Amino acid sequence: MVHRWIREYHNGHFGNVDVAVLPDIDAKKLTSENDQLKKLLGEKDLEIAILRDLLKKANPHLLKKLK
Repeated sequence: MVHRWIREYHNGHFGNVDVAVLPDIDAKKLTSENDQLKKLLGEKDLEIAILRDLLKKANPHLLKKLK
């Protein structure tokens, strides 16, 4: 399936994208959404780190399996 897409792309079946047709992107909205996603990702990483730390303290024999 990927090979077919590549072949069609090289043969020009998808055409050229006209930048004027694309919708305008609001930079402030995009920046705020990006900041929100970074915050969510940071919170998730912090939660995983805390859970791993608790697991190590409660079950030191599982320390080898986490690495």
